[in-house]
Amino acid sequence: MLEVKAPVRPALIVIKGCMFAGKTEELIRLIRRAEIAGQKVMVFKPKIDDRYGIDCISTHDGMQHPAHCIGVSQDILQLIQADVDVVAIDEVQFLDQLIVQVCRALVMDGKRVVVAGLPLDFRGEPFGSMPLLLCEADEIRELTAICTVCGEDANRTQRLVDGLPADYSEPLIKVDGKGSYEARCLNHHAVPRKG
Repeated sequence: MLEVKAPVRPALIVIKGCMFAGKTEELIRLIRRAEIAGQKVMVFKPKIDDRYGIDCISTHDGMQHPAHCIGVSQDILQLIQADVDVVAIDEVQFLDQLIVQVCRALVMDGKRVVVAGLPLDFRGEPFGSMPLLLCEADEIRELTAICTVCGEDANRTQRLVDGLPADYSEPLIKVDGKGSYEARCLNHHAVPRKG
């Protein structure tokens, strides 16, 4: 660790991409850089995302970082410590719409806020608060995965049910990983009965 803490530039940084694009990996990379710079970091994740445990954020291949599990966005304001420099939030699309005001308040308080989330749901439609967060972002990092059908860049999340594309009428949220979802390009993303 540095003996002198590096200054923090207050900002909202949004990491966006489909599933398997490496959003959590990028978030953990930025968290580790802040920690190396001597900045105090607090990490949060929504309670609904319990795939790899409730006390950490985790990549699909097992990279982890401790995190506070929250039920609603305002929990962040209750838990945040005054000397925190950087606030990181994974799977932000699962949080309520108040996350936009929470992020704004944190930035106005001099903190750097880094959020990671899916911009589109499995239907290919805007997901939760992500459109508003993208509009307010000072910086956007767009990540892509590899289409499981053709090998090109993928920016869509394909949900599968019994190995086939999920119907539009399927529930919007189903927290799962490999096997239920694939990364797809626009040409190979399918949503039966959409529109």
